[in-house]
Amino acid sequence: RKKRSGSKQEAELKSIPEANGRTRGSSSSSPGVRRRLRSSRAYRLLRSSVHSAKAFLRVPSDRARGNPDRVLFQKLDVGASGFLDDVAVNTQIAIDRYFSFLKGLTRVLMLDASLLTDALRSRGWGKPATGSRGSPRDAGKKTQGNIRRSPSLMVLKASMKGETGSGELSVSDAIAEAGYPVQKLEVETEDGYLLDLYRIPRPESKEAVVFQHGMMDSAYGWVLKGDESAIAFAAYDRGFDVFLANFRGTPPRRCTERVKTFWSFTFNELGKYDMRAVMEKIHEVKTTEAAEVVGSEVPADADYKLRAVGHSLGGAGLLIYLFDCILRGRDHHLHRMVLLSPAGRHEYDLPLLAQILCLMDRVVGHFLNRLNFGMTVYGSVLRVGAQKMAVDVSSLPGLKGLFDILCRIFFGGDRSFGDVLAPYWTPYIQSMPGLCWGIVRHGHQIVNARRFLLYDYGTRAKNFEHYGQGSPPDVAFEGLDVPIDFVAGGGDGGGAGEGGR
Repeated sequence: RKKRSGSKQEAELKSIPEANGRTRGSSSSSPGVRRRLRSSRAYRLLRSSVHSAKAFLRVPSDRARGNPDRVLFQKLDVGASGFLDDVAVNTQIAIDRYFSFLKGLTRVLMLDASLLTDALRSRGWGKPATGSRGSPRDAGKKTQGNIRRSPSLMVLKASMKGETGSGELSVSDAIAEAGYPVQKLEVETEDGYLLDLYRIPRPESKEAVVFQHGMMDSAYGWVLKGDESAIAFAAYDRGFDVFLANFRGTPPRRCTERVKTFWSFTFNELGKYDMRAVMEKIHEVKTTEAAEVVGSEVPADADYKLRAVGHSLGGAGLLIYLFDCILRGRDHHLHRMVLLSPAGRHEYDLPLLAQILCLMDRVVGHFLNRLNFGMTVYGSVLRVGAQKMAVDVSSLPGLKGLFDILCRIFFGGDRSFGDVLAPYWTPYIQSMPGLCWGIVRHGHQIVNARRFLLYDYGTRAKNFEHYGQGSPPDVAFEGLDVPIDFVAGGGDGGGAGEGGR
């Protein structure tokens, strides 16, 4: 401030009259007020807290120019703290303030002479001793040593917007971070949805594979385990040209003007439109690259084999896609399918969450299905709060065991559910995937019918308009001309049904 006292800006500030007729800076009390403010305990505590948060979030300029999202991901992934850590820190601060108040009160009651000396020093009369006990410098160091925590929810949200713009780690960033090549393609469905299709390219390979995620998941799920155990990277290392597909409802959720209600779809649309658009895009890419190899301007029929791997809802979408192609006499471009516990093929008692959703659909499902809303977790504040809870759960073995039991009760399966879902709670990747009530309603129809069928539109007239018959057809393995490998865990309760293996 002293260096800028003679600047033009300082002169302009001093020339502004105040309400009482005096000018800014004309009174000699202003420097004293500032010195008292800087020497106060509350100011030192606030300053040390801000410095700690800035040091935690500071990104080196040379690294931030390359990929700021990746740097922020690494920063937050290392220093995340839980709610219990925050409670411990705030408790320490509260205790420190309480005893500081008692100390000051005791000095007043005992007429401590040093209290007057400290008061004079706080007003700028006299120079504080550099090594004295209770000096501002020592107090600042002591307070700063106690602040060891990740930033609060609001500080984190504001810093992400200020430091990196979007603050989101995309699938492309995760693939590049693992050291693999990446290519992002855009796919437009027949009904107007825009989907992201990621590729770990190996153009020269005749073996291609497409991975389709499950419910409340995205293409990120195939690479989140890193370069050592992620299945997408393992397929690339074995020589496959790898494609990672997304359903509608996954970030960034884009569509054309033809779409009037975004959150209005069922299993049918995922298979008939999303999967078909993805398969056609892959076929277009492979045939174009084959034509470039032979030097032809016309896309040639590429001699490649495309395998499809689908998990849960992705497996159901692949089955509907294949069933629809055979029903309409279209080429599906598939050589083989691997279904990982596909939805619609389960033969066991529903987990508690599914039972609750079915009950809600029975009572208010017709009303909810008419609303255009997506079921997801909105905002980074809620997600970082959930992340802090995950830190608390992972740090306490007993609490983690209880969490695993609750996951099995609510979601079914095994204890790996929480480990798979956890990355989506973090605030530094693209927003969480979502689904609409049409998916829940279609699943409820499958549960009631006890067989995998297409969506029932409610009346024979509407069903006849879509299917050419009064009731929705069954999706069965019989009549499918592609080898299908059915994979399920012992706790999944899945069954391949007749004609499947």
